[in-house]
Amino acid sequence: MKPETIAVLLVIVAACIEGFAHVCLKKSLLDRSKKGWWMAVGILTFIIEAAIYTLALQGLPIAAAYTLGALAFVATAAFSWWLLGERMARRQWLGLGLIMVGCTLVAL
Repeated sequence: MKPETIAVLLVIVAACIEGFAHVCLKKSLLDRSKKGWWMAVGILTFIIEAAIYTLALQGLPIAAAYTLGALAFVATAAFSWWLLGERMARRQWLGLGLIMVGCTLVAL
């Protein structure tokens, strides 16, 4: 596999991890009995995301990596819908779809 391909995959993984981290922080506000635990998981997850994203920067120009990082918006919305039961309007799903199209164009 080419280094650029690996870097793109690392950015995608980092974006998914970032989305999960955001949901953990939200969960820390919703579940007061486990607030500290959820906050710790969220912060640790952000640290892991930063390490993976930094590795990705070795194989991609920053402009491409940062643009692909927009997938974190998609991941955050998907995790909040799935894990928190938050509702999303059609236009929000459409906007997330457009982000995915844009990221695909950048990745290609």
